[in-house]
Amino acid sequence: MKQRISHFHYFVFVLLLLFGLSSSFTWVPNPFRTQYVRIINNLNNELLDCHCKSTDNDLSLKTLQPKGEWEFSFRPNFQGTTLFYCYFFYGSFHAAFDVYAATYKWKWACGGDHCIWIVQEDGFYLYQIQKDENVKKHDWEKNI
Repeated sequence: MKQRISHFHYFVFVLLLLFGLSSSFTWVPNPFRTQYVRIINNLNNELLDCHCKSTDNDLSLKTLQPKGEWEFSFRPNFQGTTLFYCYFFYGSFHAAFDVYAATYKWKWACGGDHCIWIVQEDGFYLYQIQKDENVKKHDWEKNI
């Protein structure tokens, strides 16, 4: 009986320790739930080149036709460190920034499992699903 109680207490201690550690980190997405990033080219009659990467994956250069879309999906890693960033080019402009990170801030900004980026001449907009609105996040930089 004494040994049973000590095993039980040890088990409870480990559970409490794990719970305490997990609550000290930022939001970690369910590693089994697929996440989506969509890029929409809303440039007026311009091709959009984009090259997206993570630490583990290089998704290669994609060229989107005007009004074209490209979507990729993935499952976040268990550590909650998944990050995708993209380089964008059109005409004499370029930009580079994170399009997804496994944090609560991103989950809220994207509105769930889908991060939808709308690319326009005046910059980059992230579609917020809950509010049904596009929020400007980034500007283009002029090539030198």
